[in-house]
Amino acid sequence: MNNPASNDSGNNSSTNGDEEGGDGYEEYNPPADRFLTAQIWWLASELVRRHPHLRISGREVPGDGRLVMVHDEQDSLNIQWDLVGGCKYLVNGVVTSISWIEMMAAISPHETIKRIEVGTGLGIPKATPVTTPHSLTYRVIASALATAVDDRYEWYAVPAPMDPYDDPDCPYFLPFESAQKARDDYAEAVDAQIIATGRDIHFFQPFWALLRNLEPIAIFDSAGVIHTVMGGTELMPAYDQIHRNLTITTARVLGPYLP
Repeated sequence: MNNPASNDSGNNSSTNGDEEGGDGYEEYNPPADRFLTAQIWWLASELVRRHPHLRISGREVPGDGRLVMVHDEQDSLNIQWDLVGGCKYLVNGVVTSISWIEMMAAISPHETIKRIEVGTGLGIPKATPVTTPHSLTYRVIASALATAVDDRYEWYAVPAPMDPYDDPDCPYFLPFESAQKARDDYAEAVDAQIIATGRDIHFFQPFWALLRNLEPIAIFDSAGVIHTVMGGTELMPAYDQIHRNLTITTARVLGPYLP
């Protein structure tokens, strides 16, 4: 999905005074999608780590490609990234944008995080909260994408949707028996809640598929579980056992697939 012309988000030229016979400018070539994808997930997962009430969702939008969104349960806050426009968020009816040029040029990635926190009203936390199972889920996805950024295969994460009111048929679940059971357990829990309350509920999709060249190699449950062909593994115990090291946790649960 790399497209040299698709990711231009900001000035499309830069000065080059040493170029003989030129006009002092050279064409701006944006970073490849694999770098932007890894950065999107680092930024999104870091926001959830610092603000555990947030969650990450995604969808495909015609013309914009994949969107990754950080939001709260009420959807009163929504921060989104795409491979073309960079980061956008809405405050008091005004859309604020941060271009990829700005984000990739930041001296520290936390500059962008803090800019979003201030701009959206989230605020900069005085102390980073303890990692939760769902924030760890997103961080492991981000770590895997960062590790594989120079792999010969294309890696990305997409929602693995399920319909709790009908028979789910998302093909990403097919290779993973434990993920299918988890999906069915969610559907049963939703049905039980509907029977108990007598009304429909708003269902947040809990599953993400980690893809390598369109092939699903793992299903992540935002409750803190990874499903592979070897079965389901709770991430938090693995994280705690190795002294809360994210890189080693990612290698432990995805080692056979990583480059």
